Formats: sequence, structure tokens, C-alpha cells
Amino acid sequence: MGYASIFRAFGMTLLLLGGAMLLPYILALLTSEGEADAYLFGALVTIIAGGGSYVASMGGRGVPGDLRAAIVVILLWWCIGPAFAAIPFFFAMGSFADAYFEAVSAITTTGGWLSNEGAIENKPGILWRGLLQWLGGLSSLAIAAAIFVRPAFIGIDTLLPPFSRGDRASYLRAIQNAVTAFFSVYLLLTVTSCISQMLSGAPVLDAVVISMSAVASGGFVPNSEGLAAYPFIVTGVLFPFLILGGANFVLITRIMQGQAKRNRDVETRVYLLAVLIVGVVYWIGADAGDIDLIPAQIFNAASLFSTNGILVGELPTLPLALITVVIGGSAVSTAGGFKILRWLVIIRRSREEIRRLITPNGVFGKSNIANEFGVWIHFLGITIILGAMTLLITLDGHSFDLAVTAASAIFSNAGPVISIVDGAQSGYEVFSEPLRWLLCLGMILGRLEAVVALAIFNQAFWRS
Repeated sequence: MGYASIFRAFGMTLLLLGGAMLLPYILALLTSEGEADAYLFGALVTIIAGGGSYVASMGGRGVPGDLRAAIVVILLWWCIGPAFAAIPFFFAMGSFADAYFEAVSAITTTGGWLSNEGAIENKPGILWRGLLQWLGGLSSLAIAAAIFVRPAFIGIDTLLPPFSRGDRASYLRAIQNAVTAFFSVYLLLTVTSCISQMLSGAPVLDAVVISMSAVASGGFVPNSEGLAAYPFIVTGVLFPFLILGGANFVLITRIMQGQAKRNRDVETRVYLLAVLIVGVVYWIGADAGDIDLIPAQIFNAASLFSTNGILVGELPTLPLALITVVIGGSAVSTAGGFKILRWLVIIRRSREEIRRLITPNGVFGKSNIANEFGVWIHFLGITIILGAMTLLITLDGHSFDLAVTAASAIFSNAGPVISIVDGAQSGYEVFSEPLRWLLCLGMILGRLEAVVALAIFNQAFWRS
């Protein structure tokens, strides 16, 4: 499996995480807000652990990382990485369980905080949450493009990524290539969004954090009043970046590289059309009345499809909002959810089956769908996980509305959606500590493909 490759890859992620932790440390020194020593201590521990892991890999054979090695590294990033990221939160909150929840919510770009007021209490904490979401969004893009977006997992062929995905013996190298290919475009979008918002009147730190979070589909707005606290134009300039957060990043990268004419992408057309149609449906369902209120609902549709969860104006009805976040964005995007491309596979299969039922003796030619088994397994996995989470939250004494909203928001990595339910606007502190561990598991599973998650518990997969 290549243990040396695993230690090396995970060590590099910890070094990156520890280096990023120095930024809120510097901000804490400059503003005298928050505990600067907590960030320095966390950075040193994380860098030492990362360096130790990297040094330990130097004594092993340089065996290329196969799929199993890549899955181990991904699990370490989503499960163990937040334990290091939580160190500054632990000093402020005094509970490792609470600190770990905050870190998992940030690094998986879920953006569901225990307390919304606590999340914006000091500037270093705000910046650290935004940085974690930004890093989590980049890793989600790289992992999806390098590993998950293959016909076996997604059902059909997609746009070829602008890097070499390699073969079965080079999955870790593929992830590294993906990060390299996407980083410059990802950073450019973030900087562009930040400058646009600062020019629109948003404070510098708020603009930086909102930009990092929106591009990563995190939905973090560092103000208790949400976007209403800023000039109206801030909402307008944020809209295209919400759209981009749920769009196919392979397509975005190819367009910015001047290769737009070579792309034949059905998914993005469906995504943009869905945002428009669902926005109008929200407007009708909310009984908004005036037609000039439609833009706000289209904004909400883009925010929910991209699983940012930032809402403005009249709130959409709960069932429509949950359906939207479960659908999710494009396959290679920072958004969570089931992904539009898989829904296209299911719709095409349903259309073919209905057509065969109507004319059973007809000749329709070869099916367009060659690898749909993984899609159906993913669909069943999501259904079972959402049902189980809803049941367990309900058994903990919460209402069905809150339970199904929390389950959908957590598993779709769209944490802010819980604010739609009355009584939960303050955050996820309404849930007991044992239930929060379950929610952490749900956030991590939301970032894993169900087919891959099932493989983790399959002994034959690890022995093969």
C-alpha cells in the first residue's frame, strides 16, 4: 500500500496546516484579540507532527500510493487533520469535543458552528475558520478531480481534468497534480472576490473571510446580521462567486486557460438552468409578490445549490431548501450534496425505463449510461445515512423538522441551512455532545463518496 507515501503525504498536509495557523497568530498579535499563544502553540505542534511524519517516511521504500493509500490519506486529512486544527479552539472553548466540531465543520466547508456569536467573537478565530474552509475547499476539488470523478463513481465520463490523473499506482501523485493545477485559479477567484467586496464597502477582514468561504462553499459571514450588515452591492458582487462555488472547476480552469472551445459540458448548463428555475420557484413559494424580489430568490437558489447556505430576503420553504442542498452542485466543485451529474444519470435511466414500459417491443439502441452502478449505490447510501441521522436526532428529543434539516445540512455540508428552522438560529449548540460526534461523522461522510465510504468497511478492499 506504500506506508512511506502515506506518511509523506499526510506530513505535507500537516505542515501546510501548521503554516496557515501562523496567519491568525500574527493577526492576534496585531489586534490583541484572542489568545495569540494558542495559535502559536497549535502551529508548533502541527508543524512538529507534520515534520516528524515526513521524516519517518524517508526511511521507507518509495512505493507509489495506490487507491487504498489515497483513501487512507484522505481519511487522515478529514479525521485527524481537524484534531490539530482544533488546538486554538480548545484553548478558547475548554472542550475538545466542541473544538473538534468547529474544526471539522470548517475544514469540510460545512460552516455550521456551535454558536454563531462565538464563531465571530474575535478576529483571529474568524480568520482561522475562513482559512480552514479555504483549504478544505481546495482539497475537496483536488480529491474529487483526482479520484472520485471517474465513471465507476460518477456514472458517466466527465470533462478531463487539466492534469494527469495517472493509473492505479499513482493516486497520491494525482492529488498533488490536481492541487497544483487548481491552486492558481482558485486563488485568483478568491482574490478577485475579495477586492470586489472591499470596493463595495465591506471591511477588509470580512471581505477576505467571506471570499475564502464563498469560493469554498462554506457560507461563513462574520457578522451576526449576515449580509444585511453590509451595503447591498456586496450581495450583488458575491452572487457570481456563489455560482462558481457550485460550478465544475475543471471547466472554470479550462476557460481561464483559453480552452473553452474544446469543452462539451452538459452538467454546467443544467446547473445554471436549475438555479434560475428554482429561484423562480422559491419566489412563488414564498408569496413574495413583487417581481423585483426575484433576484434575491435566485441568489438563495445559487447559495443552496452551491451548499453555501447564505440566505437573503424571504426565506424559501423548508422542503424546497432541503431538496436543493441535497441535490448539490457540480461533480468537481467545492459544493456538497449528491451532485447534479449523478442526477442526470438517474434521470436518463428513468427516462429509458419509462420509454421501455410504454413500448416494450421497441428498439432503442445502446444505453447512454455505461457505469451507473456506483451512482445507485451512492443514492442508496445517502438515503440510508440521511434516514439514520434523522432518526437518531429525533430520538435525542428534537423535532422532526429540526432533525431532518440538521441531517440534510450536515451531510450536504451546508451548515447554515439550519437557521431556517425556528429555535436553531443560534447554531448547533442545541444538540448534546454525543450527538455532535455523530454530526462530525456526518460532515466527514458528506465529503466522501458513498461508494468509497462503503469500501472502507469492506475487508476485501484492504486485502486486494
